[in-house]
Amino acid sequence: MKKNILTYMAVCLAMALTVCTGCSTDAEGVIYTPEAAGYSFASTQMSVEATADDQGVVRVPVYRNTTHGAAAVSLTAAMDEETAGIFTLSSSEITFAEGEGVAYAELSYGNLNNLGATTRYSITLSIPEESSSISAESSIDVLVQRQLTWESIGTGEYHSQLFGQSWPQPVEKAQEGNVYRLPDCIVEGYPMIFSLSDDGQELAGWDIQATGYEHSTYGMVYFAAAGMTRTGNVLSFPMQGVIEYNGGWGLLYSGFTETLVLPE
Repeated sequence: MKKNILTYMAVCLAMALTVCTGCSTDAEGVIYTPEAAGYSFASTQMSVEATADDQGVVRVPVYRNTTHGAAAVSLTAAMDEETAGIFTLSSSEITFAEGEGVAYAELSYGNLNNLGATTRYSITLSIPEESSSISAESSIDVLVQRQLTWESIGTGEYHSQLFGQSWPQPVEKAQEGNVYRLPDCIVEGYPMIFSLSDDGQELAGWDIQATGYEHSTYGMVYFAAAGMTRTGNVLSFPMQGVIEYNGGWGLLYSGFTETLVLPE
């Protein structure tokens, strides 16, 4: 069977060569040029854990489909108001040197301490349609979150006025800054994270975060600290309990204080 197939293919090839012998040669000498230079991202999403080693910059690779000659492409950056208060696109024009197929957009955020302890920032970078490669990614969502290395500093006490309970509370501190984590605080699997000023006397940041407690009607309850007072190693947080509501936050509980006694 295989011998018959090979014989048939040989006959077809011979016929094709014979036909081509009589073909017009008008097309001889035509040079086909590649598509115009185009630019793209490697994917539609990029996740970054920012560290002190990054020196306040997130670098996003931008690719082009040729390495011939120097070139440049413009980018736009879209972000919400909070993110725009921290991140800037260092240059809206990305340049490629001769022989380079990749260059980098730089998103600057300054000092690592400018980033919230638990906040995830989203920046969308886009290449104009007329400059993008065909069938390639012309925009990318860059998700940036601070990377923290936690170390235990001992066990303190947590007093919850909202829930009317107190318990021994392990406390961890980040190597990268004055940021603290209370693992399994209200409910197992849900830590509370906050940052203090350099002198430890003021609350520098408390992102709205899930407590793990589910209200029977309104669902997950989140804590949003309204400030902090400190007396010795006792930190008192005037707190609000909020819920997700119509794409924002609705106030469910207020007028209560959560207290943390730091380890001696």
